[in-house]
Amino acid sequence: MKKILVIILGVFLISCNNQVEQKHNILFISIDDLRPTMNSYNYEKETMITPYMDKLASEGVQFNNAFTNIAVCGASRASIMTGVRPSEKRFNDFSTRASVDAPNAIPLNQIFKENGYETISYGKIYHHNDDFAQHWTEKDGGADQADFQDPESIRLRDNAETGEYGKKNPIVEYPDVDDYAYNDGKITLKAIKKFNEFSSNGKPFFMAIGYVSPHLPFIQPKKYWDMYDHDKIKLADNSYQPLNSPDIAIEAQHNSAELRKNYLGIPAEGLLDESLSKDLIHGYYASVSYMDAMIGKLIEGLEEAGLRENTTIILWSDHGYFLGEHGFWCKHSTFYEAVQIPLIISSPKYTAKDNSNSFTELVDIYPTLCELAGIKPPNYIQGQSLIPVLKNPKTILKDEIYTRYKQGEAVIDKNYSYSEFVIGEKYLGNMLYDMQNDKNQNVDISKLPENKELVKKYSIKLEEMRNYVNEDPFQNQSN
Repeated sequence: MKKILVIILGVFLISCNNQVEQKHNILFISIDDLRPTMNSYNYEKETMITPYMDKLASEGVQFNNAFTNIAVCGASRASIMTGVRPSEKRFNDFSTRASVDAPNAIPLNQIFKENGYETISYGKIYHHNDDFAQHWTEKDGGADQADFQDPESIRLRDNAETGEYGKKNPIVEYPDVDDYAYNDGKITLKAIKKFNEFSSNGKPFFMAIGYVSPHLPFIQPKKYWDMYDHDKIKLADNSYQPLNSPDIAIEAQHNSAELRKNYLGIPAEGLLDESLSKDLIHGYYASVSYMDAMIGKLIEGLEEAGLRENTTIILWSDHGYFLGEHGFWCKHSTFYEAVQIPLIISSPKYTAKDNSNSFTELVDIYPTLCELAGIKPPNYIQGQSLIPVLKNPKTILKDEIYTRYKQGEAVIDKNYSYSEFVIGEKYLGNMLYDMQNDKNQNVDISKLPENKELVKKYSIKLEEMRNYVNEDPFQNQSN
């Protein structure tokens, strides 16, 4: 009898250990400033060389109508990591700290850590590397967005005039260096090494890899620059303010310090000339291809470590990006280019491999990952789990999204994009675009008499959402 009990106990202990080992892993890949114009998105105007992201999309669910909730990195990342929507007073700038604006939140790294996961952060996840840092079991020093390798770039920077945030930087470099010279390469190697550790010790992980590329400055090894013919780079064909649009819609972007005040050779105002525009677009494409190659190596490392079959990969960007559309560069807007993002989820838990047209917001990521891992999310979460879409990509969870930047707020669905510009009680203007016939948003139709009721309808939607996000999501929090 004693022998039988020992055997039963042994089987029980083995079973328990297997349960621990079988916790579902999460590989959380963040890409800064990536617009959804990879080949898998069938974007008509440009062709970026992105074989590894395209392959990942073919192995899971690609969300064709995914949007950021705010088009600036600090605020967007705070929102993603906490599951809370931005508002006029919360998560509204690049300098946002999640731990300051939402100190009562339970961020993703905390909830996974509390549920037995190793939580790893390499590169840029939060905008500030020390934000909710105590909830990582391991993290590096964060991202270096000007990790220059070319001595000439370094010389130019060190001898440049001082911009708003320090010495002005060159906008592009492409020295003949290997893939691992830059920080994005270094964190890829670090992650692969960590995969091998997890393969040996069996610990479950939530690993966040934050690639800086293709954020300015556009830096990458020469071979990625050489992938593109500079003479064939196409410029945006709508580098003008949309017809009938209010000036408030473009003021913030055209005065943006990100490009205008921090980089060499950029005019303080006005449109960029053709040569400079081509350099920027070429640099952006090359940076995307470099980052894509690193993602390929990252996933290859995951597979070689024998972890792919128990790991969900989620690839996302914090917001979109302008490449000259409406005269804009960077983001900081409610126009489509700034707010539409790539989102791909490849999970061995679900066999569906297809595109989804369900409208999706970055705030939906938090509850999705919790459900994947069998973790109960906090009751304040303002997103919606995407698991039904992963089970059946034809499922439509929502047919509209809400996004904002500074004084601009927008509601977008398959038919229209409607924005209002409001500061407190002061109304500054609005815009309405027909997304079926004018997806490039070149003609504001909000002032046409026949659209009066349409404007009213969408204005009510925005008011309702405005009231919702301005409420304290933590006032009734309980666990």
